Amino acid sequence: MLNSFGITSAVEGATSPRDIAALQRVAQAGEATLRVGLMWRPEPPAENAAWEAIMRGNGASSGFGDDWLKFAGIKILYDGGMTLKTALMREAYPDSHDGYHGIAQQSPQRLKELVSICNRHNWRVGVHAVGDKGIDHVLDAFEAADKEKSIKDRRFVLIHGSLIVPEQMERAKRLGVRVDLQNVFMWDKAATVERFLGAAVANRAVPTKTLIEKVGLNSLGAGTDFPVNTINPFINIYVMVTRKDLAGRVYGANEAVSREQALRLYTSAASHYMFEENEKGTIEAGKLADLTVLSADLMTVPEEQIKDIKADLTIVGGKIVFQR
Repeated sequence: MLNSFGITSAVEGATSPRDIAALQRVAQAGEATLRVGLMWRPEPPAENAAWEAIMRGNGASSGFGDDWLKFAGIKILYDGGMTLKTALMREAYPDSHDGYHGIAQQSPQRLKELVSICNRHNWRVGVHAVGDKGIDHVLDAFEAADKEKSIKDRRFVLIHGSLIVPEQMERAKRLGVRVDLQNVFMWDKAATVERFLGAAVANRAVPTKTLIEKVGLNSLGAGTDFPVNTINPFINIYVMVTRKDLAGRVYGANEAVSREQALRLYTSAASHYMFEENEKGTIEAGKLADLTVLSADLMTVPEEQIKDIKADLTIVGGKIVFQR
């Protein structure tokens, strides 16, 4: 199904042991048509010693695997979502009568402890954080871990970061932290974000242009958070370029990016997520033969037609895996 959208590699954002085993069986049988980076998501036990035992495991850590299936890191949930009225925010929600700021899955101190233990055992960490206060706490945890053992070149990940602000981008840049962003949340949910958080916050949601300026293109990657949103990359690219939702309303026009930037966020920039920029992300000699042929030229079609582009042919490892 992902191949039918021209997708040749994906990061699976919260993978259970059962799913890891299933993907491994497919790869071992020679039947894989998609390269997968696994963000393993064990549920944190109540005791830190039990979490440490999980992280120690059998000695494997981030990067373990091969071209088809590889551990990307550990996924930890922190806050909720801007489309669910649960993102952890610095300011109380506009219609709150009791100072409601959103939710956190654990205390900031507990988050620091979980991240520290992962780091100690050479696991890269990606933390789900959407609201600006949630992002504060995640960056605090990353900074604390960095003081114990450098994370500078480990590419820890801020997953979503939808309501990140410029000062936080600068903190992420200093730490070498990536941001895994999904503009497509604003495709069919922008009005919901506006209703829960107000127009000003909706207009600054997923601030892609500023992220490129502050963090750097190669420290970002575009995705969709499927199945929460459509997997279709061309709808996501359309939203990045136009900042329009399904109804045609523009949110945060000043955060629109160029077509080339949007394309790179899906290809060459995204390849840095798995430390695979020398193997994939651009079509050149010596890299994996993973490519797609599109129904139209993304760089020249009228802007409104970007969302209608289809993948006509998808090749993975030099083999045709999808043909329309």
